[in-house]
Amino acid sequence: MVSEWQRPEESDRAWLLYSANYLFCTQGIRWALDPLTLHWRIPKAPQMDTAQDLRHLSFIILTHCHADHLDLDLVHNLRVLPILWVIPEPLLAEVAKTGLSRAKIIVPKAMEPLELEGIKITPFDGLHWEVDSTYPDGRRGVPATGYLVEFSGKRWLFPGDTRTFDASQLPSFGPVDGLFAHLWLGRGCALNEKPPLLDAFCSFCLELQPKRIIVTHLEEFGRTIDEYWDKEHFQPVRRQILERAPERIIESAYLGERVDL
Repeated sequence: MVSEWQRPEESDRAWLLYSANYLFCTQGIRWALDPLTLHWRIPKAPQMDTAQDLRHLSFIILTHCHADHLDLDLVHNLRVLPILWVIPEPLLAEVAKTGLSRAKIIVPKAMEPLELEGIKITPFDGLHWEVDSTYPDGRRGVPATGYLVEFSGKRWLFPGDTRTFDASQLPSFGPVDGLFAHLWLGRGCALNEKPPLLDAFCSFCLELQPKRIIVTHLEEFGRTIDEYWDKEHFQPVRRQILERAPERIIESAYLGERVDL
């Protein structure tokens, strides 16, 4: 996968480093979103020489602090390379422990677009929280940043990990070419015959108006079985979306796979 990503590319493509962790080559520029190695999540997995393998990265975008998205060992290993990092403010304290220079970091602000190597990136506040009255402020979750990324005349939306499926709480970007949707159908509900948030997840995806939906965050090996989403959960999502919007293109992607954009 990394060797393929390193080769010269004429078309825009993405590769999954893990369940919802991406390498990209768009407009000939190599960048990443929440890059993570399997070894960080599963210590018995083989280690990568990330400084060598990922030396061609121009910039890296991070979303939130959870262990399946923020690989601090990888940040430490890449800190010596001339890579720009887009790191939301809530992550700065953790990232500082890696030795990454503050001079290499851009702190995104919601709805203030960035342009890196000709690629336009619009950050926005994500919905990585759920209503839970047992928590002091009535919400359970963490701050997270989503991104609209524009390249080659295309617009791809990355809302990131989402727990409250209410598209009205996100900025209205209008129709987009593609959506990377992270599958989650309810807390501790992966063994349910019909997980409770199936309908909500499908509605959320359609309300974001994508021509194409790529469902990821599947086979995340660090999860317990009642939180583990896989192809058996993707199939009812695919069926329901196609029943409601037959013209929509919907597919899934897994660790190691390439997605043509």
